[in-house]
Amino acid sequence: MVDYTLLLEEVGKTETCRNLTRDELKELGYKFYKDSIVWEVKTEIVISNKLVDFIFFLNFPIDFPFNIPKIFISKKNYEELKYIPHINGDYTICIFDEGLNLILPNNNFSDFVELVLARAKKIIREAENVEYRKNEFKREFKAYWELRYSESDLISNEVFHSISNGNDELLGLRFTNNYLGNYRYFITNSEYDIKKIKDYAKECKCFVEEIGIIKIDNNFYEPPFELTFEASIEIIKRDEEKYKQFRDLCNNYNFDSLLIVFNNNHNSITEYFGWTYQNVKILTRKKGGSRNFTSKIHHLTNNVYAKKNVTRLSFDDMNLSRLQIRTAGYEENQKSIAISGLGSVGSNLVYFLKNLSIDKFYLIDKEVLSSENINRHLLGFSDVLKNKIEGIKKEIKNSNPLIDVQTRNKSVTAIIENEIEFINECDFHFVAIGKTMIEKFILKNVVEGKLTKPTFLFWVEPFLASGQMLFIMPCDAAKAIELIESDSYQFATLLNVVNQLDKTYLIEGSCQTGYSPYSSSYLIQFLSTIFPYIKNHLDGNDVTSKVYSWIGDKKLLAEKELLITDFAIQNDSFQLIVNDL
Repeated sequence: MVDYTLLLEEVGKTETCRNLTRDELKELGYKFYKDSIVWEVKTEIVISNKLVDFIFFLNFPIDFPFNIPKIFISKKNYEELKYIPHINGDYTICIFDEGLNLILPNNNFSDFVELVLARAKKIIREAENVEYRKNEFKREFKAYWELRYSESDLISNEVFHSISNGNDELLGLRFTNNYLGNYRYFITNSEYDIKKIKDYAKECKCFVEEIGIIKIDNNFYEPPFELTFEASIEIIKRDEEKYKQFRDLCNNYNFDSLLIVFNNNHNSITEYFGWTYQNVKILTRKKGGSRNFTSKIHHLTNNVYAKKNVTRLSFDDMNLSRLQIRTAGYEENQKSIAISGLGSVGSNLVYFLKNLSIDKFYLIDKEVLSSENINRHLLGFSDVLKNKIEGIKKEIKNSNPLIDVQTRNKSVTAIIENEIEFINECDFHFVAIGKTMIEKFILKNVVEGKLTKPTFLFWVEPFLASGQMLFIMPCDAAKAIELIESDSYQFATLLNVVNQLDKTYLIEGSCQTGYSPYSSSYLIQFLSTIFPYIKNHLDGNDVTSKVYSWIGDKKLLAEKELLITDFAIQNDSFQLIVNDL
């Protein structure tokens, strides 16, 4: 518990500060933390060799010191300082990066408060340094580009992009009847990404149209970044060729389907920004007026629109490589996988796999989701009686629509016989069907050289007595067939005896209703245990064929009076045993 009275006394020894009343807080109209303590701090700062009076408002969150206080400046001071780095539109000064895990001294809060005030003063003083200000604005350009400078200023975060390195021509789409997620525009330099987004938009019942894009140099160095139609045209005119392109595009596109794009580079990061012209109507010609409009561009600079502000656009980078770096801190080569079987095991595998560096999922399954499976399937109630592959595709695309997902609503045997390249196009083949006959058929096609990629094979025993994963290099497919077609699989947990069948295969009242029970929690425990090994194989760090056997809950098996193998007796519950194939 913080003693604010004592803290105020300590800080008051070096600063002129007092606690504000509720009525004073209401009158100020700032976005302070709800029901929080706010101090007024009067101080002086030397600016341009003059001593200037300043008022700070120090706002302590209710859970201080677990969260740091905010510091606001007076509205009068804000008008003088709003265009310097680290001053925000809500009158706050950005003292600390909120992403940092700051640990406050729990026995000396007065020193910390004095540090906050000292840093605020330093930020204001350093703004006099032109080079510092220029570098800070470049480093934090996005924050100031998105700052609203007046009531007429227009800002939008409705663009996402997948622009990768290179000078390829920029392409774009506008979503017309509905937004795609929270976005109205998509920009890229990849024809393939355009196709993926078009396909995804169609699935979302979102209509698209292509847009015109002009890429210019960054002409913005210091705020304010309010930009009128007239001023924006003058910027484009600085490059005669760009202006000619823009004039032509004006004749071919609606004004809100025209984007002016530029980038800002700092610390080896490239961010994209731009603007567009929204809510512009083609003005009708006055009676007897001139017809000499050679281009629609003139409508942007007439008396009605010239002083209207453009809509400044900030772009969200959805490039898969950038998101991987943002998530993991490094970039890995993207992989492609085919998955045959999207039942309980296969669907939950997707949950793990979509967190890896995989940009292409090819899905194979001919079944619909039944109601009795929703308790252990990745999909749920809203997908019952729908094709599993379509539900899983939606799940992946909702993570990132730039991931390539192809589906085949057929059996894997039909795909192998008629469309085998659908699997061979991918780097790996994951098989989670749980039927030995089909597994043998797949592996025989590997032996014969028809299927050419490494194969992952998964199945589980009833009650998840064990979970099994085989990683099979093509040259070892024959060994894998020999292993799985044996009458007694040597790494099984349950003893293969007939009198156990009525305990492990349950029937709900009629034929065609039989099932093997197992808990979804044990399934997730199995998959999470083998996940690091899957990643290791996908990354190419281990290219040796292996058998992974996870032992389930032996106590549960004993309660169910199930007989277990010598292999299971020799190993502990929840243990993973790894053997070479």
